[in-house]
Amino acid sequence: MFKKSIFTISLLAAMFAFTSCDKKDDGGVVVDVAKNYDVTVALTVPDGVDLADVTDIKIVVVNKTSGVETSLTVSNGTATQSLSAGEYDFRASGQTEDFKLNGLASASVYENKNVSITLNIVSGAGLVFKEIYYTGVMSYYWKDGFFELYNNSDEVQYLDGLIVGIVDGGFGAPSTWVDDDNNLLSRYPMTNFTIYFPGAGSEHPVQPYTSVVVATVAINHSARELTDEDVESPVDLSHADWNIYVPAQASDIEVEGIPNTLVAYNTWGLDFMPGVNGAALILAKLPAGTAVPDFVANPDNFLKTPGSEMWDQLMIPHEYVVDGVDIVYSTEGQQYKRLLPSEDIGMAWVYGDAPGTESAYTGKSLCRKVIALTPEGKPVYKDTNNSSEDFSIGGQRPTPGVHAAQVNN
Repeated sequence: MFKKSIFTISLLAAMFAFTSCDKKDDGGVVVDVAKNYDVTVALTVPDGVDLADVTDIKIVVVNKTSGVETSLTVSNGTATQSLSAGEYDFRASGQTEDFKLNGLASASVYENKNVSITLNIVSGAGLVFKEIYYTGVMSYYWKDGFFELYNNSDEVQYLDGLIVGIVDGGFGAPSTWVDDDNNLLSRYPMTNFTIYFPGAGSEHPVQPYTSVVVATVAINHSARELTDEDVESPVDLSHADWNIYVPAQASDIEVEGIPNTLVAYNTWGLDFMPGVNGAALILAKLPAGTAVPDFVANPDNFLKTPGSEMWDQLMIPHEYVVDGVDIVYSTEGQQYKRLLPSEDIGMAWVYGDAPGTESAYTGKSLCRKVIALTPEGKPVYKDTNNSSEDFSIGGQRPTPGVHAAQVNN
């Protein structure tokens, strides 16, 4: 049920074409001249929202092959921009006094066509990923991973029953978890280990503008014994707030004095591991009264891996997600969406030594930008559900438990 409040943005696609072009004799020399394509973009808002009340409207066009982003300046409801022929994502965002909105559409620009973008009300409930460290260091050491959750609100939030999941979708290739129209499913497939926090509802509070660090292994990784080929880990996680413990793995350990998360379900792996090149991560809360073990025990919450009978995968409805970060490869042409625009309209990644180089074993993390400080000096992290803007793309040295004292938006 949507009210069709639409404004039109004409995009004149012109620079150069991959396949469609005219031939012209220029002084005896035959050259290629790209054709122009007119693309009409129509924005649609949900019932109860008037497009006239939506402010800060932004549209970013992303070439899916090169990764080049072009921001459109919207003036009086229209904008024009020259684009090379190819495959594109069209990202739209805005906000009203009551909520934020995001929308995403994909289109092949090889002919004149219309593109419709539905703006969705952004989900969110206080807890967000402040930092994610998944890249590891050489030689092939990844057990120093962690993620840090931050209460980005002025109300107490609770970890009890909070699910942390890694979204399946392949490696550097389009997701196979799509419907007949090639759209991502409205339920997210969990892969590797899906974990959650114990508690009956209010046993593990996170105070406003504070965080908790959750470690793959809560020890001082910077103190590990090195060989000539090894690189020192950048993190000491001996003071982490939580330890991810996998009882079925003999190599995993419990750490005295640090509580363990619980395993909801797993498909493969030795430990909780998004992968050293990244994967989409979600935080999810089940409806009140639904315990995680009961949800996992219901066969309706599973699907077979597309094209394979290898295993069943736990499916989390997207409406249960409270935060998501779509982490992708740093390599251009291998950056594919796993999350719906209601969770993350953009993508984030870590570079190696230079833009375009792989993130694996670089010792870098993704950290959310600080958009403001509270009167007490506590950071307020940027949370527009667009990780391309919310995180510092390219990565940084990990800072578990450390918060910026100034705005770095």
